[in-house]
Amino acid sequence: MTAVLDQVKNVAYTGVGVNLVVTDAIIGREVPAPKAVTEHAATARAKGTEALTGLRGRTEPLAAKVVERLPEQVADAVDTGRKAAWGFLGIDAPKPTAPKAAKKATKKA
Repeated sequence: MTAVLDQVKNVAYTGVGVNLVVTDAIIGREVPAPKAVTEHAATARAKGTEALTGLRGRTEPLAAKVVERLPEQVADAVDTGRKAAWGFLGIDAPKPTAPKAAKKATKKA
């Protein structure tokens, strides 16, 4: 879990640095982002997206179980908020795996 947090921190620090370079360019200094900064930002973004995608894949099934136990109105609000948060981060929902779905279907039958 600390690896995920370290990657998220790396992405955040890179984002702040890139924003400062962009702000300088906007106010007239026209400081182009060095190639190394651009490459580092792209790498940090890819690592952060990968880490958050893995995190979402592990937490979505647990969150779904918790939401099932909540009253309907609360569950709807929580579900809407979760989807909005992940959408804001740009992380796609994990795709359900077929073997688990098949196991659940056979248990119910």
